Amino acid sequence: MFPSEMVILMAIEATRDSSKKLPSTVGTGEYISRLYDSLVRRGYLKKNSLRGYQLTSEGRESLFEFLLENKTRLKEMVKALQQLGVEASEEIDKLAREVLEVK
Repeated sequence: MFPSEMVILMAIEATRDSSKKLPSTVGTGEYISRLYDSLVRRGYLKKNSLRGYQLTSEGRESLFEFLLENKTRLKEMVKALQQLGVEASEEIDKLAREVLEVK
């Protein structure tokens, strides 16, 4: 999975809001739209007409696995979220602590 896809998953998980504007460092609007579509097709996201996109259980599991495998990138991804204006939710903080504690 691409790091930009993980930023999308983390942003949705952290805010419970898929309407946040992603920074141009993630890609163009067209690219981001394709990432969302790809994540839906592969079962990581589901689209809800009332609440936008939500992570599926597979999406949450993949996010956690990715973070475990890429502990060194966790800080980079949190910074990317901050560029979005997203403060890490308690769940993301907890996830980050768990990932960093796993040996």
